[in-house]
Amino acid sequence: MADKDFKVKNKLFVNGLSHNSGVILATNNNLDSHTTVPTQYGGTGTTTSPNAGQVLYSVSGTSYAPTTLADLVTGSKYQSSAPSSPAVGQIWIDSDEDATSFDPNLIRRHQFTATAGQTNFVTSISFVDGFEQVFFNGLLLLKGTDYTTSGSNTVILSTAAALNDIIEVLTVTNLNSTNTYTQSEINGYLADKKTEISSAISTATNLAAGYRYFVTSASALTLTLPASPSVNDQIDIFDASGNASTYNITVARNGKLINGNAGNFIIDVNGSWYTLVFTGNTYGWKVA
Repeated sequence: MADKDFKVKNKLFVNGLSHNSGVILATNNNLDSHTTVPTQYGGTGTTTSPNAGQVLYSVSGTSYAPTTLADLVTGSKYQSSAPSSPAVGQIWIDSDEDATSFDPNLIRRHQFTATAGQTNFVTSISFVDGFEQVFFNGLLLLKGTDYTTSGSNTVILSTAAALNDIIEVLTVTNLNSTNTYTQSEINGYLADKKTEISSAISTATNLAAGYRYFVTSASALTLTLPASPSVNDQIDIFDASGNASTYNITVARNGKLINGNAGNFIIDVNGSWYTLVFTGNTYGWKVA
């Protein structure tokens, strides 16, 4: 029998379907009963109504559940590190709590309370001209119009301040106390520096640690190393005359080894320069 359309004038009862289960829906021409209206049919997928302060919210899109606005709008997180489990839409503001404090000798804020008619304000530390910011009662001033500078430490207002006006000068300074040496450290380094002997040495000489010798000689000569050197003692020898191949320079070891050998060191290359560093009794003087 061919399918035919038919009309129902009053009610249609289908065995196995009950309106007590919820709603009757047709999918692909098949009737079925549901306890809720699924989201694909425009429903919420739930029979639970929201209470006061709640809205129906779906995370996955398949069903809704009553959710408070406080759970949805989490607000911003003001902390030094990112949230471990952030919610969608959450804002994180880095508080820089764990940031290293800046060197106060690099950036400084100088505050002045003006006297009546005051125009000049002198900072306690010189600043890099052109990198300063000047505030007048909280308002940022324009350089060249509202103020000028002088001597890398003075701000000059174009219009005099009134009594108790607040002037703030934010400056980038020329000083940096990080990675610098104290005066005592500098004195120590200068005391330990190697002394340069620039006068001609043309005769036999007893060498001293920490010296640089410029040898000018028209004859062979012997230079004698220290008898009791300390580790890291250094001596430089330079054939300034350029005659070493003809007039050899003998470096006498004076009881210590040279390059691990019990023999003197002979300089016989014109214009050569050698550095000798004492490494200890095992190897003696290291020649480079």
